[in-house]
Amino acid sequence: MTEALKKTLLDFSNNKEPFLTHNHMYTADLSDGCATVVLPMCEDSLNRWGGAHGGILFSLCDVAMGMAIMTLRQEMVVTVNASIDYLAAASAGSTLTAVGRVDRIGGKLAFCSAEITDETGNVVVRSHTVMCFTGKPLEL
Repeated sequence: MTEALKKTLLDFSNNKEPFLTHNHMYTADLSDGCATVVLPMCEDSLNRWGGAHGGILFSLCDVAMGMAIMTLRQEMVVTVNASIDYLAAASAGSTLTAVGRVDRIGGKLAFCSAEITDETGNVVVRSHTVMCFTGKPLEL
């Protein structure tokens, strides 16, 4: 990936994706087949018991894996299957980091994995997804 593409993808993720802004996520780094997405936990991301809501954790993984794919191929993808293992709790005040990786990429499908850690390095979530290329180029 060129530096120009990296800059374009970071702008695409951080400045043109309302969902990320609304949920306080941002893409911190990109490399070939890998993306790092950060979520500083805030009240909006918590469940009623004060822990990270499972939906926000799933979203963080999904974004990291989707961005990892875009470093290799600038085509729109949709998630067709995903699994997630919640391994530990994350609470308010934590900063969570998801690293998404492309494990295998084919003509129509991409297989990815992600891991979320907290600021102490504790693994909170592990996830796997299959995404399908739509044939539509990204409008970067």
